[in-house]
Amino acid sequence: MNSTKVPEDLRVRRTHKLLWEALMALMSERNFDSISVKDICDRAMVHRTTFYKHYEDKYDLLISGMRLMHQSLMKETHLPLNEEAVDLPAQRFLSIFIHVAEHTQFYKLMLCGNGVGTFYTLLRGYLAELCVEKLKRLQRNDKNFEVPIPITAQYWAGAIISLVAWWLENDQPCSPEEMARYTSLLLQNEQLDLEAF
Repeated sequence: MNSTKVPEDLRVRRTHKLLWEALMALMSERNFDSISVKDICDRAMVHRTTFYKHYEDKYDLLISGMRLMHQSLMKETHLPLNEEAVDLPAQRFLSIFIHVAEHTQFYKLMLCGNGVGTFYTLLRGYLAELCVEKLKRLQRNDKNFEVPIPITAQYWAGAIISLVAWWLENDQPCSPEEMARYTSLLLQNEQLDLEAF
């Protein structure tokens, strides 16, 4: 292994981290549109030429960071699909709320107030995919659905995102465990089959 590659990789990761944290800090203070590359570089104490070695512009930095967080969410909330696991929906909800709690600043910026719609779209798509996956398996087991699967999946995804946003806007008044249980109960009360998640 090339010994010069490791320090170089660490420098790149450190630069990415500094720029991302600077952008998040600035976005907590003002609207994204009013933030310049110079503002980000000044906050991160990174030269502008270094910024442009890694990103085309501030939008590129934002999209890169959102993709990384989305990948992290998928990795941290992935649970093995076990047909016998009756409490799988609650477990999955719990893993989502724990992940959000660990990245509160990011999710507040992306889902509440003047958030960025791109991440909302990514998150909604990911949650809907989880629902579609399970609903299709249930359908193969002769379970009939009055509402088409894609519509049910979008409904679930939107409901979960709304609950996450409320939780963040109110400074997480309940634990992730409580929110996971409440989410399961709410969906039960809507007469949606919890096995679908």
